[in-house]
Amino acid sequence: MKRFQRYLVMAIGVAVVFIGIRFTQDLEDWSRLLTYQPPPEVSRLAATTMMTDTARRLFYVNQPTIEATKLSLNLCKSSEHTIVLGCYVPSKGIFLQAVTDPRLQGVMEVTAAHEMLHVVYQRMSIFEQSQINKQLQAVLNQLDNPRIRKIVQTYREQDSRSVDNELHSILGTEVQNLSPELEAHYRIYFTNRSTIVALSEQYEGRFTALRNKAKLLSQQLSMQNLALEQLSDRVKQESKQVEIEGSTIQTEIVANTQTDYSTRIATFNDRVRNYNRLVVQLREQTASYNQLVTERNSITLEEKSLFESLENKSTQQVAK
Repeated sequence: MKRFQRYLVMAIGVAVVFIGIRFTQDLEDWSRLLTYQPPPEVSRLAATTMMTDTARRLFYVNQPTIEATKLSLNLCKSSEHTIVLGCYVPSKGIFLQAVTDPRLQGVMEVTAAHEMLHVVYQRMSIFEQSQINKQLQAVLNQLDNPRIRKIVQTYREQDSRSVDNELHSILGTEVQNLSPELEAHYRIYFTNRSTIVALSEQYEGRFTALRNKAKLLSQQLSMQNLALEQLSDRVKQESKQVEIEGSTIQTEIVANTQTDYSTRIATFNDRVRNYNRLVVQLREQTASYNQLVTERNSITLEEKSLFESLENKSTQQVAK
């Protein structure tokens, strides 16, 4: 009986502490929200990403600010290898990088949702995190997405403690089909999560399409370059033969003007015409090759300009 009473007292103590922590957090949230009026752009991000009232409260309580690139990089210290530009810094807030390039429409929205989910994860109890981590890992094990798997592996190599937190934000904003348990979890924060995933797929797809096209053009250039080298060798060989035969016939004609050389001259002229056709073919294939080089370079420059519009290239800065 005494043992039971002791356990009961301990349980009550834990509950009191837990309630106290939750109450303190709620009181702090209420205080911060009391004086915070979200700017129109912040409200738009919350609306576009279909945040629920619960999610908006977590988003707004961290008083999101949209920063110029250089300032946001100073605020966010660690790095993230995904196209998400922003950070959640506990006790400081959410910082979002301004992205104005129309080709990158959706980046800021996904960033806002991504960082809000970091707040969600950070506020979970250890037990809740443990439960959600198992579900996240189960999805990752079955996920057929090399890009995301590579990102997660990079996190694991850099700081394995960040993997579950990042995975919670990445899967929630970038993967369309999740387990029923995870879908139920994310429905607490988004009325229509597929909207966010569609935005993510939109700008990720632009980068993927550029990379795939550049890869295809590189393969075509490799094949054409080989064909050009072979054709160039044929042209050189034919040029030598034309020169040798022309010189031989001319020498023989001078030495023996009585012989009829019309047949040999006709054959020689055929060879010259064939050589000229090869030269034209080489010129056309060279022009085609150069056009492909120009096209590939143009795609490379477009991809570079997309990254430069983010001003920090392919490695974005994010604090966990």
